Amino acid sequence: MQRLLVVDDEPNMAWLFEQSFGREYRVAAARSGAEALDRLERDGADLIMLDLCMPGMDGMAALKEMKRRWPAIPVVMMTAYATVKTAVEAIKAGAADYVMKPFDLDELRRVMAGALPAQPSEAPLRPAGMLGESPAMLEVFRKIQRVAVTDACVLILGETGTGKELVAGAIHAASSRATRPFVAFNCAAVPENLLESELFGYEKGAFTDAKGRKPGRFELAGGGTLLLDEVGDMPLSLQAKLLRVLETRAVEPLGAVRPVPVDLRVLAATHRDLREMVRQGRFREDLYFRLAVVPIGLPPLRERPGDVAVLALHLLRAFAEKHGKAFAGFSAQAMGALESYPWPGNVRELRNLIEQVVVLWDGPTVELEHLPEFPVVQRATGSLRQMKAGYEHQRIEEALKACGGNRTQAAKLLGISRRALQLKLKSLE
Repeated sequence: MQRLLVVDDEPNMAWLFEQSFGREYRVAAARSGAEALDRLERDGADLIMLDLCMPGMDGMAALKEMKRRWPAIPVVMMTAYATVKTAVEAIKAGAADYVMKPFDLDELRRVMAGALPAQPSEAPLRPAGMLGESPAMLEVFRKIQRVAVTDACVLILGETGTGKELVAGAIHAASSRATRPFVAFNCAAVPENLLESELFGYEKGAFTDAKGRKPGRFELAGGGTLLLDEVGDMPLSLQAKLLRVLETRAVEPLGAVRPVPVDLRVLAATHRDLREMVRQGRFREDLYFRLAVVPIGLPPLRERPGDVAVLALHLLRAFAEKHGKAFAGFSAQAMGALESYPWPGNVRELRNLIEQVVVLWDGPTVELEHLPEFPVVQRATGSLRQMKAGYEHQRIEEALKACGGNRTQAAKLLGISRRALQLKLKSLE
């Protein structure tokens, strides 16, 4: 049963939701924004119904903090005083929808169901070492869960720095081979003339300097998992031999007189477009289809809304502990700057920046001036609202174009309600 958090200073509101929806949701209540944040920190929620007008931290302030800390949890605003202006403001701040008091229960049920993501029962477990609340990353986590229980080849695709090796490690850790070796081999880091012997091994006397037998990575990963990182950099001459190994489950070390059987799972990763390389004749089509039984695409950090804040805070705490510093968080200006930057180096670039800040400065808060070597961010901070609106407008136009102008389908593609899309379009006029 899904968890519903009702945030309203009127005590009878939680009772109303319990009586009306208690068979569909596990209802919890909070009487203020601050209490709601504490409860979310402790218990989480699958859906939040949030009153706009409350003493202390009002609903709008609570909404912004909720979306900063838990961007994947849908929030529906409730108010008896809604205007187009307040509704637009709530939607722009991240609300999935809004409802007017007093409620029509049938309409309220539809709004609540529409705010929840599809197939909520498949909410994924986050693999160790991987963070993210964006829809794109949640889908990656779901795929990891599904493929881990099989022995299928998985091709992990993504830009440099997106965490492809982390995904491979998570698949191995969740598989039946978890107690066996996990071997990562970078095909781009070894000279071409040594690549075959590093992968498949060699026998004593196979060449002048072969003083003894050396097992290759396929044998070293026996019983476990082998990750062929940057497989797109493997020369054509070796691709045919790799395909034969995948099909026969046996390797032929240099100088060997007979094949050596291997039992392992093979994963591959690359930042290159292998399908384009196939078209250009630079990558074997049969090998591509053998490796890409299940492709997993990792989104770049710029396409993971909300995840920059989650990752930055986690990295700040980790590096503060590592270096004996007392950082606790970011100022609004510093976090806004980080969230506005496109991160061409992805998570790796963010990681390097956060460690640099921790090493060079003292806490407790990271301020904008602590980012002197980050000029692109500094320039971006003067127009965060314009940048966000421009990006949002672009995404809406792309969705409408993809759906032939159908607003209902475009709203589903964007992960918002049709009413929310209408309000966004009105605000962008």
